Amino acid sequence: MTDRKEILKNITQPEERLFLAKVLDRADFCCKRYEKSFTDFCDPAKLSLALSCIEHSRDFNYMVFGGNENCERNIIGFCPDYEELGEEDFPIKAVEIKANAKFASSVSHRDFLGSVLGLGIERSKVGDIFVYESSAYVFADSDIADYIAANLEKVGRNAVKTKAVSIKDVRLPEGKTEEKYTTVSSMRADLIIGTAFNLSRSKAQELIEAEKVFVNWNVVKNGSKHLKEGDIISARGFGRTKIAEIKGKTKKDKIGLILLKYL
Repeated sequence: MTDRKEILKNITQPEERLFLAKVLDRADFCCKRYEKSFTDFCDPAKLSLALSCIEHSRDFNYMVFGGNENCERNIIGFCPDYEELGEEDFPIKAVEIKANAKFASSVSHRDFLGSVLGLGIERSKVGDIFVYESSAYVFADSDIADYIAANLEKVGRNAVKTKAVSIKDVRLPEGKTEEKYTTVSSMRADLIIGTAFNLSRSKAQELIEAEKVFVNWNVVKNGSKHLKEGDIISARGFGRTKIAEIKGKTKKDKIGLILLKYL
């Protein structure tokens, strides 16, 4: 069993403490009942927190999945240590939402999310939403997916048709990205943010001080934070990019980087 008191005593933020307590409840349920157990959907920052607390446990096996390999919001599944989990075990369905492209006004991720949550659904029951022009796929808890499909009639001003489908039937188009090669003098956050979004170092620092910059979905509070390969950086109003590869030093002693910008 996980040492619940030892883990929670080091968590000072009430929201993080409540979230982690719920995760530990699912793990303990699995251990006591010898049954598979699942958390709600959680964002990457909370997922990282949870995994740091359970990754060394030998009392159970666990798996992370959100409905698709490209999902950012995921569920943690637990099973007894003599079993294994598969994607098919997770209580996740997708809701296909379609508007008439001929008449539909422009709809965004925010519009789809707002309409779904407007049905009285908690955010933790909804995973990623993939938007393509006038349609979208919403990953959600299996029971909630059926409820969305039965009750969602409009997104923004647009009438929509919805149906719950198996995640196996979802075929997501590949997201568009753009590679950019650049060089920086160090891996400081303010330098890389400025380079990635074509901002001056002072403007990058302003965004950081305003807590509008995130690395791996955690707020960056210090421009001197050292970034690494694989880090995903987002700045409100400027988009998102990933440090895809560190190429090593150039002849001028600069660090070569390949940044992957999400379009």
